[in-house]
Amino acid sequence: MTTTITRDALTDSGVVDLLVVGGGITGAAIAYEASSRGLSVVLVEKDDFGAATSAATGKLIHGGLRYLKKLEVALVRESLAERRTLSLLAPGLVSPISMVLPDPGLIEHLGLTAYDLLSFDRNRVPATHRIPRHRSLSAEELAQRGLGHLRSGILFSDAMMLSPERLTLAFLRSAVAAGARVANYVRADELLVRRGHVVGATVTDLVSRTSAQIRARVTVNASGPWAHDVLASQAGLRRTAGPAPKVRSEGIYLLTRPLTDTMVLTVSSGGHFSFAPWRGRTLIGPTETPYSGDVDDWRLTRAAIESFVHDINATSTLPVHLTMDDVVAAYGGLRPLTETAGGDTYNASRASELTDHARSGLSGLVTAGGGKYTTARAFAEKVVTHISRTRGLPTRPSRSSRTPLDASDLADTSTATLLDKLYGSDAAAVRAIADESDLLSEAATDDGELLAQIAFAARHEAVVHLTDILLNRTGIGRRG
Repeated sequence: MTTTITRDALTDSGVVDLLVVGGGITGAAIAYEASSRGLSVVLVEKDDFGAATSAATGKLIHGGLRYLKKLEVALVRESLAERRTLSLLAPGLVSPISMVLPDPGLIEHLGLTAYDLLSFDRNRVPATHRIPRHRSLSAEELAQRGLGHLRSGILFSDAMMLSPERLTLAFLRSAVAAGARVANYVRADELLVRRGHVVGATVTDLVSRTSAQIRARVTVNASGPWAHDVLASQAGLRRTAGPAPKVRSEGIYLLTRPLTDTMVLTVSSGGHFSFAPWRGRTLIGPTETPYSGDVDDWRLTRAAIESFVHDINATSTLPVHLTMDDVVAAYGGLRPLTETAGGDTYNASRASELTDHARSGLSGLVTAGGGKYTTARAFAEKVVTHISRTRGLPTRPSRSSRTPLDASDLADTSTATLLDKLYGSDAAAVRAIADESDLLSEAATDDGELLAQIAFAARHEAVVHLTDILLNRTGIGRRG
């Protein structure tokens, strides 16, 4: 049976255990973790679900090889464990991808050896999702991959998402199936503070323009790059919010004509980007640019795209020359870093950070900040466990690491179509809609998405605007 997401977060049902502010991957994972463990949950998102930072990703589910240089061994181990977990929870949406690290030195060889050791359990998965150990490529193998210009290269593997937007939605559907109430386009205007305790928030439905109060035992600020602003915008909470981040990290990605069948990394002292084959196109990114303006003012500009094209042509390890005509689509966003090394966003930690504001005299409020898409589920487990322990909210043991996400339990991905991978067991419902008319059965993209997916989204996935469908429920708008 298909789980339908309805915008019912403003339905008055008394005091809930958790109010989650933010509907990206962090908020979605927390809502799922909490509801699956028996807590009552409401989640609100001021834009569309997963439409900001969670969609502005390079689609990798990875351990973070470069984090070993900073000796963040625990973060790498957690990330590698979650890479395996996510491939089990949503095997159609997360699958292995091989990549080439060009001209490696001793440090890279040692780092990949450690990477393999830290992912000792990586192959406790179906055969389709097993990840081999890294190995050096011969000159002949490099030439076969179109990389004959390289002196040497290492082949290693991580995992890649077919659609970050649908994976975020899978967490939200799972939360709804477990009893959570969620709504997009609902803005948290003001936290409700009573005698030093946050008891919920006043919110506005940006569709109906109605306001309401949602009362909660604990409020979780999971608004990513907006986490500071949620607190600082309220006069009585500015001290709790602390100083505004001096700089945030801007990352943009380009989708171009197909350039390579193998993922290839370009690494320098100041950053890195990769060329990755993705659904018949090449995905290039990310940039790593310091941004010091207001979060709401950030926009992806043509100048930023042109600058990235110039950098690619100047530093790429692939012998390509791109023009703006090669760019099919572009997207980007701001990363929710927990700290920065001055203006050096590239070397800032990607670790998650849980801040319990009771330590500063404001109970009932926690901020779940920073982190990687890869580790969102594990972070959510820590957040809910902390809330349960410190607030005395009884919860069941966590099952999120071993229970497939809603509609994502594909038995065999080796023969699965694109539709099967995107929708799992809901693919049958999409096909049934396609059978309703010749129009709905027509292809919407050159790699197999159907117009029927538009109708499915409208019926089951809390669509408000056309862009919700084109960008965040399907891949139609990102195909170019």
